[in-house]
Amino acid sequence: MIRTLATALVCVALVLAADVVFRTSLLRQLRPVILSPTDQAVLSPPVEVRWDGPQRMQLRLAVVGEQPRDLGVHESPVEIAGDQFPRDGGYEVEVRATRFGDWISANRRFQVHPPPAVVPPPPPEDHDAHSQDVQILFRALQAARRARDKAHERTRVLGEENASLHEESERLSHQLETLYAEQEDGASHAAELEKYAAQLGEENRALGDENAALRQRLSSVVPCSVWGYYTFPQQVKNQLPRRYLLVSDARGQVFRSQAECEFVRRTDPSTASICFCVGNSWGG
Repeated sequence: MIRTLATALVCVALVLAADVVFRTSLLRQLRPVILSPTDQAVLSPPVEVRWDGPQRMQLRLAVVGEQPRDLGVHESPVEIAGDQFPRDGGYEVEVRATRFGDWISANRRFQVHPPPAVVPPPPPEDHDAHSQDVQILFRALQAARRARDKAHERTRVLGEENASLHEESERLSHQLETLYAEQEDGASHAAELEKYAAQLGEENRALGDENAALRQRLSSVVPCSVWGYYTFPQQVKNQLPRRYLLVSDARGQVFRSQAECEFVRRTDPSTASICFCVGNSWGG
């Protein structure tokens, strides 16, 4: 999707750059339009051909349904003499680029009828001449209406194409803005993650230093090898109570751990304290 969007933007930029450099629309150079004669116009020779597009183009003329004849390369406008129209009827004129003519061309169909001879009609035939003029004018009016309808249809089609291009341009602009916003959000989120990672690294280093200090302190502690607790044995009458430190059981086994000391202390009714470390010099 990003590659397609970038390709569309590059194409639009190239078209705009070409329009600025050549001071003309690149579309007009690729799609010439014949301005005159109008489509299905009824004309009398000579016929003027005018187009909008490349200035010099190859001109070809053909009777409708027959092979075209090459009239050479001309500049807009050009006039086709009456001897190029061997008979009355429908004709088709085509303008082609001198290069890439198969892709850059335009054509137009029209009717050619000679002008009526300017001869004063005899007085008895005034009504017939008037009728003939009316018929010619009626045919011309019909041809003009058809040309107008064609022009309206072409205007409508071009308007729809223009609206479609505007809609496509707005859609591409919206997608581009969305892409920029996503990139900015991603960059901001990445910066926050990097900051959080740096903070965690600092905390990890601090915890490592603290752990090393605790290990050092733990390694310097002398392990306790003798445990004991205070006890008040049964007192003799008229004697002050005395407190004794008991560090072995009834068999004389010294308490080497806190668990051994607690096991005996719980069963001793005369206990006066909890078990605590006495030292490591009581019997080795």
